[in-house]
Amino acid sequence: MTTSVLNSQKRLVAFNLTMNARREIKHVIRNSKIPKLKPHEVKEAKSFFKSRGYKLKNTYWHRFFKSATGEFHKDYIPLDIFRPLIEPNLNRRIYWPALLDKNLTSNLFKEFNQPKTLIKNINGFYYINDKLETEALAIETCNETQSAFIIKPTVDSGKGKMVKKFTMENGETSIDNLKLIDVFKLYKNDFIVQQVVEQSAKLSALNASTLNTIRVVSYLNKDGGVCILKTYLRIGKPGSDTDNISIGGIACAIRDDGFLHPKGYTNRVGGGKVALTETPSGVALNDYQIPNYSGVIKMVKEMHPIVPLFKIISWDIGIDINDMPILIEYNTFYQNLNMQMFTGPLFGKFADEILAKGLESY
Repeated sequence: MTTSVLNSQKRLVAFNLTMNARREIKHVIRNSKIPKLKPHEVKEAKSFFKSRGYKLKNTYWHRFFKSATGEFHKDYIPLDIFRPLIEPNLNRRIYWPALLDKNLTSNLFKEFNQPKTLIKNINGFYYINDKLETEALAIETCNETQSAFIIKPTVDSGKGKMVKKFTMENGETSIDNLKLIDVFKLYKNDFIVQQVVEQSAKLSALNASTLNTIRVVSYLNKDGGVCILKTYLRIGKPGSDTDNISIGGIACAIRDDGFLHPKGYTNRVGGGKVALTETPSGVALNDYQIPNYSGVIKMVKEMHPIVPLFKIISWDIGIDINDMPILIEYNTFYQNLNMQMFTGPLFGKFADEILAKGLESY
């Protein structure tokens, strides 16, 4: 394939990502009736990006990010710049989604604490302890394991899609009382079955039905160091199996000392975000400190260099019953930038460096 054809394909992909991001934010702003920016804010935002080589054609994302806290920042990173330009120039798309296959995560990061994996289904083949086995043995293994399980797709499980918690009793699962073989049929190929992580008692107090995870966004910079851009805690909605804010969970920024910011945010019915100062279980956010937060940061800084093909990564880290960080998954493409609503601009002091890389060709 010629260079000109490859460049044409890259431009087409970038155009589609740009248009999709703009359609997404226009829909949100229209439905949520988010106020317009002040004229001087529009000017500041456009000037900031123009001076760094970008043409900011709209300020929809700045409006959106400002809407939760009322704070304006000229260096908010719009999705329609990040997704088509910055993300593919910092992260090598050719290796995605292969390296993001959750069935490979345990091998890539085998030296780090992870949930116990019972079954892997890779392209329709079943693996137990990384050995090819039969479907019958996969079912028998689950039947003989006395625990709760999580089953999820390994290639595309964004926003908690098809992530299910279940138990087994008399050969039936708690998923609509289906037999396990019928549950496997629902997922077809490329899924994983893991034991449910018994999380830290302190995190469980926030919401016991979900594994409440810490989202850490890290950047592998030009000097070879791993820098932490943003961290925030995701707390699940009571009764939910996942901790996603899109289905009613709470997101709250984390300070450098591991304490939460005094306000968390959840989705407002009808669109937009609403601020909260405590969880539905009655835990005040302002007084809450993440257990072993320094261990979480240390773990991420040690893991990121294992996959240098991706310079910006969003990690989901839990805290287990022993207050040790545990890797749940990591994301390198289609990363969510909505945390800027309550954490501030994503790149911070690395804005100039990262924006410059966003204009490079890979």
